[in-house]
Amino acid sequence: MWNRLYSGSPLRDLPWFAQEPYPPLVRAVESGRLKPPGPILDIGCGLGTNALWLASRGFRATGIDLAPTAVEAAKSRRTSESRLADFRVDDILRSELPAGRFRAAVDVGCFHTLRKRHRRAYSQGVARLLRPGATLVLFWVAREETGTWGPPHRLSVGDITESFESEFRVERIEYRPRTGRLTRQVQRERRPLTVLAGYTAELVRRDGLQPAARG
Repeated sequence: MWNRLYSGSPLRDLPWFAQEPYPPLVRAVESGRLKPPGPILDIGCGLGTNALWLASRGFRATGIDLAPTAVEAAKSRRTSESRLADFRVDDILRSELPAGRFRAAVDVGCFHTLRKRHRRAYSQGVARLLRPGATLVLFWVAREETGTWGPPHRLSVGDITESFESEFRVERIEYRPRTGRLTRQVQRERRPLTVLAGYTAELVRRDGLQPAARG
């Protein structure tokens, strides 16, 4: 499905295309909470905007995506400043990357596309790739978003803690309400996900497995 989407539309017409990196990711870097050189993983990297920006800031950035067409497009967007960004076809649910390779990861729009039955496997897959103490910056469209446009799943904070608590602790959560109407102009000129109500969380990889909660 993803490969068809990337192959069937001009890249700039895709609703998740963005010229600029995700603002909470930028703030995490500028505040020093994420520090180069990493290495850092961009999960569901799409056209590579976040990974390319990270590479231009001195990070050893790797972007992964299920769609080969997305990976090829991301590679074609590398510049002299971001030439060290690495892009690979890979599935975070069954990744072939080495365990414990990364000091940080970012997900802007991958997790909220997954069905509920895959969420624990996602958490376990990311945890396998991250070192203890590593930070995951995770964005998802919020349950508070009532519009019809957007990803198939609108998640609560409880959905996130249920999925991630065994492998991660929540360091901070930021809620962003809807910032405007999703007009045709917005859909043509901006990345619609930046308009929808959403959350960004910073999760920290635990040193060991958290015991299951007791009722």
